Amino acid sequence: MIARRSLGLLAAAAMSPAPAEAGGGILARFPNGTFLENLVVQPDGRVIFTNYFARRLEAWSPVAGHAAFAEVPAHPVSLTALGGGRQALAVHGASFMDGPAAMQGQAAVLLLDPAGAVIGRIALPGAVFPNGGLLLAPERMLLADSALGRIWLVDLASGTATAWLDHPLLRPNPALPYPGVNGIKRAGDGLLLSNSATRQLLRVGLDGGAPVVVAEMSFGIDDFAVTADGTVYAATHAEGLARLPPGATAPMAMPAPGVEGSTAVALTPDGRALYALGTGGLAAGGRGEAVLARVPLPAA
Repeated sequence: MIARRSLGLLAAAAMSPAPAEAGGGILARFPNGTFLENLVVQPDGRVIFTNYFARRLEAWSPVAGHAAFAEVPAHPVSLTALGGGRQALAVHGASFMDGPAAMQGQAAVLLLDPAGAVIGRIALPGAVFPNGGLLLAPERMLLADSALGRIWLVDLASGTATAWLDHPLLRPNPALPYPGVNGIKRAGDGLLLSNSATRQLLRVGLDGGAPVVVAEMSFGIDDFAVTADGTVYAATHAEGLARLPPGATAPMAMPAPGVEGSTAVALTPDGRALYALGTGGLAAGGRGEAVLARVPLPAA
């Protein structure tokens, strides 16, 4: 945790007024060079999100706006809610900017209490680039490894990790600087996975097995959210988001004003909008601001 005075200074530097929850807009702004990576939404509407290069977690709420939440001892990637305000945080010791070789043996899952304090650490010696996570069952977490093209099963109680799924469809393209298997979400009686390098949305059973391609995500795909009716909303790492209606095999573009280089999306508690993170297009050399935004869902 960081000192209260430091938290206050960081909050003042990035805080911006919160728009009405019924509308959309930018909720928090950060200078170019900030890489906001992943987020979780709590039942009360508070959003906790990762600030990768700063090794910090941020928080935003409809009442208090933005404030720095906690510092962590490594580069934070994905947050997975465990219940009771606890989180599992996938981290890298070395930055992904240093390449897979430097990241080897640096990965871990940090267990956080509701205040953001680290209360446990699970080393992932075989992992390289742990990315999106999903709580499959109590104390059993799936974690996508974007470098290896592998899904790990992490036993949070015993502190062990084993390979759950390896498949060519999960792997990155060595010729492209994009991660392989990335986001992972439950959808009905199966799981949906995104491969950012191949721009594919995949489906696999809850017990594993061979994944199948659901859609070619031509606008790009990073993290994504799934609504109750099966609509997929995806961050694209480009301008705007993508929407894939149930049964469709090709996405539609979805405007997200002010959000460039989107990395993650999550549904708001009322289900009427998305919270979206943008990097200002940092990975493509963009010079825009990194943001947390609220993007209303299109009318049915």
